[in-house]
Amino acid sequence: TTAAAAKEDGDEEPRIVEDDGYFAAAALPTPPAAAELEADPEAKYRFVAAYKAAGNELFKAGKYAWAIRTYTGAVDALSRHCYPSRERMLWDYFARVPCAQCYSNAALCAIKLADHAHAAALCEHAMECRPEDGDLTKVLLRHGQARLELGEVDAALPLLQRAADKEPTNRAVRAELLRAKAAAKAAAKA
Repeated sequence: TTAAAAKEDGDEEPRIVEDDGYFAAAALPTPPAAAELEADPEAKYRFVAAYKAAGNELFKAGKYAWAIRTYTGAVDALSRHCYPSRERMLWDYFARVPCAQCYSNAALCAIKLADHAHAAALCEHAMECRPEDGDLTKVLLRHGQARLELGEVDAALPLLQRAADKEPTNRAVRAELLRAKAAAKAAAKA
């Protein structure tokens, strides 16, 4: 990797920008221009879908840190370029769904990197997007897994129980719930 010094207006010290190959590898979409959004309001949904797809490709390639960067960047870029505020974006159902999915996918990447605190925070962001159905189950599972790995059994149990209540036949959810119950039982004996 190479480092390039960049100086922003008003900065006393130059900031270092790492050229780790991310921008070349990620193939990020260009945000729709204001005129394009005015002519085609659906352009913002295609934009976030393309951004999410770039994250999915990085995930498949095992580039989890880059995938996290892309998934969270998708939500930030959608909010910044297509809505007057993040709050307005979260009022749009068709924007909320992919945003929740992006945060959930980023949380899975963080779990794979054993960055459980970051995974838990990403799941909390996903919950702000009010996920539904299978998306909600995935967020609850990932949040429960992260909390359990952080040793927060009391926080993990209700998340995993709620996921199990939503999808009682989901094997991954049942396995994590059993693991959390065993951890709670062991903690009670100690």
